Amino acid sequence: MAFANYQAAAVAFRRYINDIPQLNTLDKDFESTDDELAEFIREALIDINMTYEPVTNWDINQIRVSPTDQGYLSWGTVKMGAILHLLTAKGIWSARNAITYSDAGGVTVAEMDRYGRYQAYAQRIAPELERMVRMAKIRYNISQGFGGVTSPFGFDFYYG
Repeated sequence: MAFANYQAAAVAFRRYINDIPQLNTLDKDFESTDDELAEFIREALIDINMTYEPVTNWDINQIRVSPTDQGYLSWGTVKMGAILHLLTAKGIWSARNAITYSDAGGVTVAEMDRYGRYQAYAQRIAPELERMVRMAKIRYNISQGFGGVTSPFGFDFYYG
């Protein structure tokens, strides 16, 4: 069933990215708040709606979460977009706060050095997200263009 609101989507998104203290072995805390995750989902939807033609107005309750839901946009596509926003925001934060230091014995420690890994992963998923959005927009555009055209021969019972 489609999400009722952004907070419900944020809970599902957190579960997907495994952002829980038990699995964040170094931090022992959540990396993102529920509000941040909801904002990443919202930003992804805005990008999906506005980046490619035709411009759409898909919202959180029109995302196809299960195969029987209605809608042109899959939850997988929105998750990819939200992950890209998450990696960008957290990568900027990491780049701004990263520090590397070493002691006299030659031991080097890098604090908050996630930027490179986040950037590499973002570059890897960006083309896949683009493909997914393009296909959703193509499906939507075709359905809008051919969905309601009728032919006068459809009412002619002599040619059937």
